[in-house]
Amino acid sequence: MNIHTNKYTHAAFISVFSLLLALAMISTVACQSAPQGYKSNPEAIQLNEQGMQCYTSGQYDRALMYFGRATEADPSNPAVWFNKGQTLDAQRKYDQAIDAYGQAIKLDGNFADAWSSKAVSYYNLDQSDKALESIEKAIALDGNVAKYWSNKGLILIAMNKYSEAVVCFDKATSLDSQVDDYWTNKAYAQMKSNQYDAVLVSTDKALSLNENSALAWGYKARALYELRRYDESLIAFDKGLALSPDNPALWYSKGLALETMKRTAEAQKCYDKARALGYQF
Repeated sequence: MNIHTNKYTHAAFISVFSLLLALAMISTVACQSAPQGYKSNPEAIQLNEQGMQCYTSGQYDRALMYFGRATEADPSNPAVWFNKGQTLDAQRKYDQAIDAYGQAIKLDGNFADAWSSKAVSYYNLDQSDKALESIEKAIALDGNVAKYWSNKGLILIAMNKYSEAVVCFDKATSLDSQVDDYWTNKAYAQMKSNQYDAVLVSTDKALSLNENSALAWGYKARALYELRRYDESLIAFDKGLALSPDNPALWYSKGLALETMKRTAEAQKCYDKARALGYQF
């Protein structure tokens, strides 16, 4: 292939990192027993517990069977409907999951985790407006849950509202500074807001918590590139590629950095590797 011009390189460098965001996952919550103080019948309690055990072991069809029987035995327990929704989410049956969370919310309008999980389902269906509405309900009920704020940030990223997303990740990391994904997602939003010095702070924090995050190394490499610290950028790319050698976007991005440095032969090898791994350009 022909080596790109530097003008095209910069535009491509920006766009290719959008592909890496797919590695960042929106946060979910665990299945739950009956709400505190709730009096459920013994059969429903037992069925719910069996469903939770199956869910934890990845036996989603069996879990769904137990939760379905539990809702028949006690249709007024919001936690059972919530657990059914979690299982349907795990099976990527997002529309059905939304219905189950809706039942949980009808029974307990203050069920913040149900609102948050409903937001996740809408997010997975690319219905960002409804996802944002649901996650804001969860935050209104309990604004001290870091994963809610992180999820809101990811939803805002999907809506291209990067500056607002940064504010959400600031809140998430202030509530829980020990989750590397929060810092990595924050770095992405900062990168899309051209806050490259801030990206380095966030990625360094993420890497202090998980030095094996290829995503964080990739974002750090991009920020160093934008700050014209090219040699350091290449080191970061190599760190990311050592962890994720089959990531075509990282190979392509490294090639763009090398091209900017006039190291065209090395850049060509990176482009060839990206193409061999299925990257289209």
